[in-house]
Amino acid sequence: MRYRRAWIALLIVAILTPLGIVAAGGAWGEWGIDGIKERVGFVPAGMRSATGAGKRPLQDYTVPGLERGFFHGGPGTIVAALLGAGVTAAAAIALTRIAKHGDIS
Repeated sequence: MRYRRAWIALLIVAILTPLGIVAAGGAWGEWGIDGIKERVGFVPAGMRSATGAGKRPLQDYTVPGLERGFFHGGPGTIVAALLGAGVTAAAAIALTRIAKHGDIS
């Protein structure tokens, strides 16, 4: 496989994602509206209007049925990380193929 090392690195990072749950402080960029206001000094209008805009897939990085486990839901967090990374990788691959060949076939 051409990108074997990159896929292995991505898998390792995804498996380590539950460590962020037990880390001191909080994950960078995981702030709510109050956290943004505290760090930046104001809340951008777009963020304010989008708050509570609806249910998001894998909300709070949990997968139904995998909420319990090590590190307060570690298996669900790993699955959410793998799905997110997979969707991102698939989009990047598709965009690269479109840019190179004009289609994704």
